[in-house]
Amino acid sequence: MAFDYGSIDLGLKNPFKTEGLVTSIRGVVQSLFGVYLLVAGAGSVKQDPIMGWVLAIFGISLLAVGIKVLSGGIMAMLRYFVGRNHPTSLAPNYSKSERSTAQEESRYVAYNDQALEEMLMGRKNSTFIEPKGLLARIAHTVFPKLLFMPYPIRNMAQRLLGAWVRTLTAMVAFGFAAFVSLAGFAGDAGVLAFPVYTVLLTLYIMHVWKAAGKAISRGAEQTIDSMGSGDLVKIIAFALLLPVVVGLVVSWWMAATDVTAATVEQYYAALPDFHAGWYLFGIFVGALVCTAVTVVLLKRRLAHANPVSEVSELRENWQESVHPKEIFINLDNLVMANRRYREVPNRVYRELDPNLQEHVDGKGAFSGEMIQEIQPQVKPMGLGGLFDKSRLVSLLLGNSLFIIGVVFTFFLAYAAVDVVKLLDSMNYRLTEETPYSDLMTLAGVVMTAVHFYLIGYVLRAFAGLAANIAHLFYAEIQFESMLIYFKCEGTFTESKISTGTGIHDSTRSENTLVRSSITPWVIVSRIVSTTFAATGMKNLEHPRHILEMHKSDDEMASIRKDVIDFLKDRESIASITSNRDLGNASQIHQLNEQTRAIPTDQDRLQQSQSKTSDEEAAGYLRQQEELGSDNDSDTDKNR
Repeated sequence: MAFDYGSIDLGLKNPFKTEGLVTSIRGVVQSLFGVYLLVAGAGSVKQDPIMGWVLAIFGISLLAVGIKVLSGGIMAMLRYFVGRNHPTSLAPNYSKSERSTAQEESRYVAYNDQALEEMLMGRKNSTFIEPKGLLARIAHTVFPKLLFMPYPIRNMAQRLLGAWVRTLTAMVAFGFAAFVSLAGFAGDAGVLAFPVYTVLLTLYIMHVWKAAGKAISRGAEQTIDSMGSGDLVKIIAFALLLPVVVGLVVSWWMAATDVTAATVEQYYAALPDFHAGWYLFGIFVGALVCTAVTVVLLKRRLAHANPVSEVSELRENWQESVHPKEIFINLDNLVMANRRYREVPNRVYRELDPNLQEHVDGKGAFSGEMIQEIQPQVKPMGLGGLFDKSRLVSLLLGNSLFIIGVVFTFFLAYAAVDVVKLLDSMNYRLTEETPYSDLMTLAGVVMTAVHFYLIGYVLRAFAGLAANIAHLFYAEIQFESMLIYFKCEGTFTESKISTGTGIHDSTRSENTLVRSSITPWVIVSRIVSTTFAATGMKNLEHPRHILEMHKSDDEMASIRKDVIDFLKDRESIASITSNRDLGNASQIHQLNEQTRAIPTDQDRLQQSQSKTSDEEAAGYLRQQEELGSDNDSDTDKNR
């Protein structure tokens, strides 16, 4: 992921300063040996070209490796760049603020949104997968809590146990082959092939422990190695068939060259001793020491394991006058945003995309869900003083063995000079005319160089094992965060409400009221996750796995309170909030009062008097009309 600078520190410090210091010291020592060989070679190249060039080649090799080790150690001690987007998300992150980095880290995420939902809903942890194979099951039987360790630690323990199983199996098969060969059951060829088989067995065991000490790769951080019975069958078959194959090869060679068994035994007697016993003894001592340190570290780490898979859950039904979309808007923009850690946007593993289905007559249904993780914060492990001391011992042991191995490489350089000089005196050809004494001398010089090389090989094998074990336990960083799953379903109904509809009201408010039946399902879990850091550009671009899932009732109660407060504080009736609107409404109200002013007592008296006079005038007019009609009738009669 790209480095995203932020002025607010996330509190993650460099865990490799001690390891970087020790590694830098080893790089300086190795570089000094390389410089010495280069200077010695440059000084003798004119008088003795062979010695000068051989020493120069070894010096360049030691100096190159030393500078690489030194630069790596210095890099580990420098500033540890941690951006606002670290560490790696649990699943693909759909946060709008992380679109530029989400695609880069998608290769390293350990889960997806469906897996996280299953873990929260099912109260299970899919991180802890079943061991594969017989040897892996043996390792998890010896250490039952190994199942709850991060993948690199599980693979390291399985690899260490596998090295012991391969070594002991090979030794048992070697004992069986020794009995068959030395007892004469395989004939003369079996007796003669036994020393060859001993050398091959020793080289095989060296290779086993060299492979056990290799660094944990990125692939080993995402999966568990399979160690089945097939590996054991291969070892047994190899150990049992090898003597037979070697015996057949020796028999064929003796028949093809007409060499007798007595002659072969003379050759063996003249050759320098391989000292296979000492090599095997050294391998067992180194394996025991490294295993003892690893077991101490592993036991302390296993004691820290707490594979809880619990969550806090909320399932209720709310009847509120609120539009469904406002529930999701409030949850995303207020409730979840208020829970950010140091203002870092939450990790969005499932986007909140409400689905509203409107039906007839203002009715409908709605649904929506989301998964978010609050920014993880560093959780100190606190494994105790014994753990820290054992880790430091493993680190110092590994680097010390590396330095001793460099010393033997230094001796190997001068031994190689002797070999090249002797071959040069023989014109680099071995013929039948070559004196026997020269052959024995060459064999002795070559065997000395071989011993220096093999001793350095064994030392580097266990140095790598001890150093990588220390690095593994230095690199683990745990984080604590809140993982929240929200699912909401329900129905809604629309109705209209009007206020201010009195006969004398001049201002009226009409509102569409949405009545929702809300059924939320909220799951909250305080998770503890772990990752393995590195140095350089990709220091935290490693998978992060969930190890613990704890209840968080307080956080659940806080989320519920925030949502309920929002629902209870809703306004369903529109009101005037502008000062100008309030002034305009006041003027309208005053005008209405003037047009429908309430009459006083004097006004009522005047209205009553006016009414009486009107009635009297109306009566007088009626009387005049009646008198007029009577006069007309009398005149008609006189006529």
